[in-house]
Amino acid sequence: METVGSKAEAGGLAHVATVSFLASRASPAFGFWIALAGGVALARAGQRDGVRLGYGASLAATLQTIALIGPIRLSIPLTQALSAPMIGALHRRATRVRWQVLACAAIRLSHVGLTAAFAVFVLAGGLDVYTKSYESLTGWTFLPQGQTAAVLFTVAGLLIWTAFASVVQVLIYRRALARWPAGPIHEDEREAEPADPVAGRFDPRAVALAAAIAFCLLVIGISWPVLAAVAVWLVLAALIGGGDRSVAPTGTLLALLLGGGVLVFTLVGGLGADEALRRALRAVLLVLVATWLRAAAGAGGLREVSRRGLGRLGPIPPAREASAVMDELGSGRQLGPAVRSVLASLRAVQPRPMPVVDAVLGWVVEEARRFRPTMPAAPLDLRARLRDALLVAAAAACGAAFFW
Repeated sequence: METVGSKAEAGGLAHVATVSFLASRASPAFGFWIALAGGVALARAGQRDGVRLGYGASLAATLQTIALIGPIRLSIPLTQALSAPMIGALHRRATRVRWQVLACAAIRLSHVGLTAAFAVFVLAGGLDVYTKSYESLTGWTFLPQGQTAAVLFTVAGLLIWTAFASVVQVLIYRRALARWPAGPIHEDEREAEPADPVAGRFDPRAVALAAAIAFCLLVIGISWPVLAAVAVWLVLAALIGGGDRSVAPTGTLLALLLGGGVLVFTLVGGLGADEALRRALRAVLLVLVATWLRAAAGAGGLREVSRRGLGRLGPIPPAREASAVMDELGSGRQLGPAVRSVLASLRAVQPRPMPVVDAVLGWVVEEARRFRPTMPAAPLDLRARLRDALLVAAAAACGAAFFW
């Protein structure tokens, strides 16, 4: 049975995970290492209160990061969000280290395997293109050539990374959990936060549905009519709907980087200029649709969509726990001080691996205890209007381009 202290700590741990996961998604190269702090917090939630509340905190932190910056680069901390509460629960049961590592590795390998499959078969264009790119990049080396070699080389790389990352993850978690100070957290008086307004003119529920439709259409097809239809719809939706423009520069930069990478990879892989351009444009549009989702709905709108979605899931675990923790996280106004506190902790230690690790782990504990949960804000008054129906209908109408 959950106590006041456990609920308060779950909110603080989800807050720490939010800070860590946001920073990991913003980092161009060190996402795994930065996300470890958030994983430690979620492992503590799983250790202290079991997998249900642990995964509730994990889901709440993940949805909070989506509300704040959208779904771009969500895969960076996703493995730790999926595995950390389970590792904490296994640690609580004194499960041997090797079984914790194997459980973590199974989740990580599934995640990176699906990500690699999406990159090869959806973005790059299949095994033939991937093999030709592999041969172009490795033909001057001693590595074997051919499709089998390309697949085995990729699988070997995924296995090596999975083994290394899983061992590091479990050992860091265990180091943190073994040193976690005892004693309950007593909840202080909470303050209510006003509900954030919707950023744009559209109902955020319609924005989320339209973005999902556009994303599916882009995954299914790459014909010029489909790409043109989605691009025109996206431009019109962005111009008419307004929204939070602050996320546009970062989203545009990521879109260009991904599109450029896909273009080079597919050209090297032997695809003609026409298909390479179409695949590159699709990659750009996928990121821009995700960016528009955050801009048009805003943080408050996406948070409300998440809250209502969790409410519809009802008793399905861990929806109820995630909904309660999300209410405690509020609008994320405590994120700024949390970032400043971790930077202050890092400046106070020598720039060596273990002192840095211990400083971050100490910050995880202190920040979770400093967190003050908020009172649930009043639900946003959302009313679907004609323009919202037209937005969704226009996104669905892009599918007619398949028949051109």
